Amino acid sequence: MTHRMKSLPSLALWLLLSCSIAWSDNPPPNVPKLDIRFTQKGFRTVPENFVAVCNSAAMAIARHYPDRKFKPILIPKANHGYPVQLDRKGPNGESRIMLSVSDGWGWAQIAFQFSHEFTHIVINQDQPSAGPNHWINEAFCEAASYHAIMVMAKEWKTHPPYPNWKGYAKHLDSYAGNYLKKENAKPEGMEFIPWLRKHEKALRLGKRYPNREIYKYVSYQLYGLIERNPKHLAAIGLLNTGLKDQALTTRQYLARWKKVLPPTHKPFADQTAALLGYPLSSP
Repeated sequence: MTHRMKSLPSLALWLLLSCSIAWSDNPPPNVPKLDIRFTQKGFRTVPENFVAVCNSAAMAIARHYPDRKFKPILIPKANHGYPVQLDRKGPNGESRIMLSVSDGWGWAQIAFQFSHEFTHIVINQDQPSAGPNHWINEAFCEAASYHAIMVMAKEWKTHPPYPNWKGYAKHLDSYAGNYLKKENAKPEGMEFIPWLRKHEKALRLGKRYPNREIYKYVSYQLYGLIERNPKHLAAIGLLNTGLKDQALTTRQYLARWKKVLPPTHKPFADQTAALLGYPLSSP
């Protein structure tokens, strides 16, 4: 009897470890299919490797949109002055993203920039402008890029794009750590909501181009929400769906978003609004 009682915890631990190992051996999702094409000539990189990094970064986000048909994505320039998802489509209607890297070997930087701009495709492509609330879009894109790097760091330990890339996983993790420092939780030494109230007007005045040095602290907070339940990344693609009034306040913008979300994602809108200091009333 005593022997059996001692064995139960061991059995439970064995089952837990077995499930964990089995889970870690599962390859990353490959749906939806993405068609990413590096088209710049003469840039110092191996185009196939460059695309593999971008695909891995984008799939960390795209996996939450398994039924969405993404247009092919062209990367016409990797050493642009700044990373950007272009409004103007390619010759056959392709999406276009330009990055801002000095060479094609800085995979963590490539992944970080590409996942941010890919999230703009998810949120903003063929959607109404968010106007003064665009800072919320930018903050989510940045938070999604933190998430993408962390997903890659975990998955590349066992399932990198190529077997000999496993060792790079630790560099991805280290790169993400530069953006996820604990001191970012209290910018300027302030609690987050009072700090946001101090800077919210400037963020809203930035419209299409809010100051990243401000909204990155919002991204840090949003990343925490995403990591609690990454499935809610499926909600950010509806931030601007059906938006008709660009003059909405922050609270109104978030409340409108909640209305268009399916029931499973409405709690995420509530959590986001509360995080930003604008708790929404129950529907």
